[in-house]
Amino acid sequence: MKKRLFGVLALVLLAASVLSACGGNGNNGNNGNSAGGTATEGAQTAAPATDSGTEELKPVELTWYYPLSQLQADQAKVQEEVNKIVKEKINATVKLMPVAVGDYVQKMNTVLAAGEKFDILWTGYMLKPEELVRKGAIQPMDDLLDQYAPELKADVPQVMWDGLSVDGEIYGIPNQQINGSRYGFIIQKRFADKYNLDTASIKKLADIEPFLAQIKQNEPDIIPFGVFGTSFINPQSHDDQYWVVPGLDDHFYIKTDDPTYTLHRYPEEELDNFRLASKWYKEGYIYKDAATEKMNDYLTKGQIAVDFNVTLKPGVEAEVKAKNGGNEVITVPLSDWFSNGYSATTNQSISRTAANPERAMMLLNLVNTDKDLYNLLCNGVAGVHYEKTTGDYIKALPDSRYMPNMDWVFGSVFNSYLKEGQPENVWEETKKINSDSEVNPVGAFKFNSEPVNTEIANLNAVWGEYKRGLVTGTLDFEETWPALYGKLKEAGEEKYVAEVTKQFEQFLKDKGLKK
Repeated sequence: MKKRLFGVLALVLLAASVLSACGGNGNNGNNGNSAGGTATEGAQTAAPATDSGTEELKPVELTWYYPLSQLQADQAKVQEEVNKIVKEKINATVKLMPVAVGDYVQKMNTVLAAGEKFDILWTGYMLKPEELVRKGAIQPMDDLLDQYAPELKADVPQVMWDGLSVDGEIYGIPNQQINGSRYGFIIQKRFADKYNLDTASIKKLADIEPFLAQIKQNEPDIIPFGVFGTSFINPQSHDDQYWVVPGLDDHFYIKTDDPTYTLHRYPEEELDNFRLASKWYKEGYIYKDAATEKMNDYLTKGQIAVDFNVTLKPGVEAEVKAKNGGNEVITVPLSDWFSNGYSATTNQSISRTAANPERAMMLLNLVNTDKDLYNLLCNGVAGVHYEKTTGDYIKALPDSRYMPNMDWVFGSVFNSYLKEGQPENVWEETKKINSDSEVNPVGAFKFNSEPVNTEIANLNAVWGEYKRGLVTGTLDFEETWPALYGKLKEAGEEKYVAEVTKQFEQFLKDKGLKK
């Protein structure tokens, strides 16, 4: 099966903000330092807990920010149970700070710019570690890992540590999960059955149109295609013609058959996805208020017939069913498995302002090695939010008030209990995909944004005006693009592209890919 450019509708803009999640922060990391000196000044030196308990550790409180697709009613109850374990194991308590995913970048930009004292933050495709390092917002972990998390360090493949290293130092803990991508459609089974959908005939994005038309005509309470301005999508992809260059703003490509690795900016195939969004919006396949509404408000009620996903991983049907009002779904892949190596898509980092980085590392080690603690964060309290069925399988209780369904946000999914419908060997299959996926030849490229921080901030501001409208088709692409591109040029597009090209050419030489 051929791999086709970008998932869908140029959802590239959703993960980009557009260039870097914190590119517009100015000196946010420096503000953090000036507010309280270096990260370890005044910090309590924590000795690892011994078998006899935590008597050597002074009590501390940690603060942890992370995104969730939907905030949970029983968050406080779960935090109380989490702290029973954390208190016993490392004599600490943790203040869990979930943020609605659509607000996460803006919230963390504000937190970082204010120099707020906190300990742990989720980083990844929305909040890129490389950019945070350049801003001085997060701190290196090598010594902390060696001293306080040797178990965790040994469990993580070296390719992941390499992906989270900047200038030779590690700046994140990877949440181990699927490390490959395979994009395509997720479709409610009841509609696929009702309209006799021939899934074998769907080879590209536009092939789903006749099905969307049937939904539009016959299902007045259903949204044919679920794309929203705050959709949670990681768009990095490639097709039979292009690889996206990761670590940038997801609008730089190389051609798959080009031995010179020449960079391409906004190829016509990408722009065609914006045009398709405009068409689908005019046809009524995309919700009329998609640019301002939140997808989860409709997804959880089973009101979205077709969704798009870039990670059609083993067992995804069971995971999506729980988010989709309990409706069964089928998947229709449009690509084979591919990987950017490890592009730091979902991780935990330690804030430069953390008062207790040692204890923060001990907590991260615990989350990734203590299966009970990890599943408490992922699934809530046994008997209250879910019940164990057979083996490692669990079932959410009716009307559960804690069901994030985002296990990959917290730590290694290989410690997850199995959900109903997931294959028993799901984690073995996942690891096989990780090792066998086709790898992006330039996946190791890391961009140093320092020389163009001002331009990145300006470009982010421009994209911020347009991205929701373009992604959802609310703004007509042909009418919008000339004015948008003109504003991008005024904001520093050419200087930014020149700096990316310069660094990319040096990367190619350093890797022996180009003389």
